[in-house]
Amino acid sequence: MMPLTAVRLVLRMATGLALVWPVAGYPLALAALARISRRAVRKQPGYEPTVTIIVPTHNEAPLIRRRLLDVAGYDYDPSKIEVIVVDSGSTDGTAEIVEQARREGLLPGLKLIREETRRGKAAATNLALPEARGEIIVVTDALTLFDPRALRNIVANFADPAVGAVTGDFRVSEQATTSQQEEGLFWELRNRLRRLESAVDSTPFLSGEMCCYRRSLVQHVDEDSMADDMNVALRLRQSGYRAVVDGEASFSEARSASFRELDAVKSRRAVGGIQELMRFRRMVFNPRYGLFGMLILPSDLLYYLPLRLPALVWLALDCARGLGRRRTAFVSAVSLAAAAWGLARWPRLRRLSLVALFNEWIFLRGFVAWASGRYSVAWAQERSTRLAASEATERT
Repeated sequence: MMPLTAVRLVLRMATGLALVWPVAGYPLALAALARISRRAVRKQPGYEPTVTIIVPTHNEAPLIRRRLLDVAGYDYDPSKIEVIVVDSGSTDGTAEIVEQARREGLLPGLKLIREETRRGKAAATNLALPEARGEIIVVTDALTLFDPRALRNIVANFADPAVGAVTGDFRVSEQATTSQQEEGLFWELRNRLRRLESAVDSTPFLSGEMCCYRRSLVQHVDEDSMADDMNVALRLRQSGYRAVVDGEASFSEARSASFRELDAVKSRRAVGGIQELMRFRRMVFNPRYGLFGMLILPSDLLYYLPLRLPALVWLALDCARGLGRRRTAFVSAVSLAAAAWGLARWPRLRRLSLVALFNEWIFLRGFVAWASGRYSVAWAQERSTRLAASEATERT
């Protein structure tokens, strides 16, 4: 049996790892490795394969025509673009708007697939894949808008035969409220981290709004997946291909002005992240997958587990035990004063603190939902967020 002092030492080391590694140690390690052994992608700017863009929809009447017009404006040969809209039980005329656009010839390669019952994004994607004729698949949302050159920048990465999937940098299109600013800062940090992961090896985090992969490598997506983009990225890395992020390809979406709606969306994504990391858990600490298995996946799994708040509480109690009551009160008062001064002095620190607290709550909710099995592909749907965002778009 381990002595009490040894147990405390182990707990202190584990606490320090849980607190420091995901937010500082891991990004710094990736940055160092990217300098030492960056795996460059052999892009070919003139590469122009055929592309199938899949847009799953459900009651997207306010958005779908704008999405199709966005595709029509891409800097890409229109004859090489096929668009498949999969409409899942819409009751607001979404399918009729797509049919009208097809009759107008808005896009030469526009197709519509109707699904009577909504079964989730992965199921809708699986309906479209057998019909897809493009060499490259791009799965996106009705709410998303691409930079006009994003598609060209994305497909240039597929000239490298080691690349199986690509995504771009996500931008929150409007940041007027606190929740939108929080999401904007979150994605600013997430984009940087994903670029580092792909520079070192591969990222497990594609974006469902711009999820691009080789048609020949993906026959289907697991239909119980809450994070179909991660499902694709992990599946491809398991097969020996890389999933990379191209910082020159950007896309944007509006986000809800409400923390409550943002909470529902992000909790759903947290569940999906844990679900996929657990589905592919045999890749974690597996040297067969190089740095991806030994560094990236374990670090991302640690990031998703809600360990930081309990670790912080235990560390505070441990310090209090060693200091005594008077010293603990003094150190606590000084720490709180320093924190208050820092938050008042630096607005970005306030925003970072809000991001950290909000995401810890999200990870806790997501973990509880995953562990209890209280989730499904229809759980916490983003419909209310889409409506709020579309209304904001219409006002501008």
